[in-house]
Amino acid sequence: MIHVAGLLESYHVDLSHARQVADLALTIFDAVADHYGLPADARRLLEVGALLHNVGMTTDPPQHHVVGRDIVLRQTIDGLNQRDQAIVACLVAFHRKKVRPQQEPSFLGLGKKGQAEALQLSAILRVADGLDYSHSQTTCLLSVEPGDTGFVLVLEGPHAAADGAQAVAKADLWLKVFGDTLVVSSAEADLSLSPEQEMGQEGAGEKSQLLPLWYAAADAPLAELGRVLLRRHLRRMLSAERAVRVDRNIEDVHALRVASRRLRATLRLLAPVAPTAALRPVQKAIRHLASAAGAVRDRDVLIAHLADNRALLPEDLCAGLDDLAAALATERARAYAHLIDLLDSDGHAAFKADFARLMNRSTGWDDAPRVRDLAGSTIWCHYEALRAHDRDGIPLEGAPMHAMRIDAKKLRYVLELFAENFGERVDPVVAQLAAFQDELGALNDVEVAGSTLASADIGEDARAASAAYLSLRESQRKTLFDALTTRWAKVAHTAYRRKLMELIVRL
Repeated sequence: MIHVAGLLESYHVDLSHARQVADLALTIFDAVADHYGLPADARRLLEVGALLHNVGMTTDPPQHHVVGRDIVLRQTIDGLNQRDQAIVACLVAFHRKKVRPQQEPSFLGLGKKGQAEALQLSAILRVADGLDYSHSQTTCLLSVEPGDTGFVLVLEGPHAAADGAQAVAKADLWLKVFGDTLVVSSAEADLSLSPEQEMGQEGAGEKSQLLPLWYAAADAPLAELGRVLLRRHLRRMLSAERAVRVDRNIEDVHALRVASRRLRATLRLLAPVAPTAALRPVQKAIRHLASAAGAVRDRDVLIAHLADNRALLPEDLCAGLDDLAAALATERARAYAHLIDLLDSDGHAAFKADFARLMNRSTGWDDAPRVRDLAGSTIWCHYEALRAHDRDGIPLEGAPMHAMRIDAKKLRYVLELFAENFGERVDPVVAQLAAFQDELGALNDVEVAGSTLASADIGEDARAASAAYLSLRESQRKTLFDALTTRWAKVAHTAYRRKLMELIVRL
């Protein structure tokens, strides 16, 4: 258990700014609590969240709201229960950039009342943070007065105008949560800010050497690394989910599919330390999501390839190609509708909440095994599993090729799991593997095209066009074969094995 003061000291937080933001936030809270019916015990959570809002700045300034969220969830904070700690994590995560609560794991794991409280307090914190944008602690909040459409903040100080403008800019969440506007009033002439003040919060953590990422240490608990990465992957999945609903770019479905695969792979690798019983329904839900997204993605890839290669097919098949494209579009529409139904389902909402709670708490996790205890053997076992597919040559089609593709993905996901521990040294190793995996993917697309078109409900003209198109893809397969064998020669080479072993030894 750790005290808030201990966290502030450990992460070298700018105490003057933190205390100023906390005092401003509490002043606003006291002025509006009765009007908005804010619970009295929320005041303490607001103060803690305000003090810790920049706790990640000295570790990763560009992503300090995300890293700070992870720091808050990392340990037990004195005086906070799990619900309180999740709310404080939300305050840290939401204090900067555009707030998208449905993409934040610490928010999703809360109940409805907790979510409402987290948004209310975050709205206040964002305004208070803006009121010390100058990091000068010179802007005084004289009063919070009722206005025609909301509240007026009466300010005083040499930087009151600039700080007030930032507060209003960050009041977007205030408007959404409370339904009222927020304006500032300042009679002071504003002074020019110094370059350091102009940088505001974004540059505050760059004054001294940054602290290392705690979860990237070789002696860090594997479970802690896993929980941090699960939050990252879930955020990416939820961001992709939001884009998929708009359906403007086929790459959004691909991003959703990849994010779901990374989540599944990470969970599989965390099996030795994760709560087994709680994982089963989560893994099942992710598997269903990946399958639904895959059905859409496979047709997107096929439709795009058909369009790009249409000029290579006989002109007398034009009508049949139109019919084929239309049939694939209809199939894609059905698959997309099924995907949206899944995303809109109560089961999917429950999965996200359950999954978020799983990654936000250490309950049931085994925090004893360290990264160095399992990383090396896990990486080498996956590499040997990949090499086992080469029996005087690698499989170039059918189920054996697909199995090799799966093992290539698994190795890549293992390396990405420990990427923070390896640093930049892992980049060329992953890059060579990714290039090989891409070639396998291109060959797999040929296989998927054949199976998809074989089961498609199309007429005679479209069937003739389909046969011509598949014949074209078969002719392109030879080029893919040559590229694949060249890529594999690099991954199977002794130099690649040496690079892998060097990574493992450094742990």
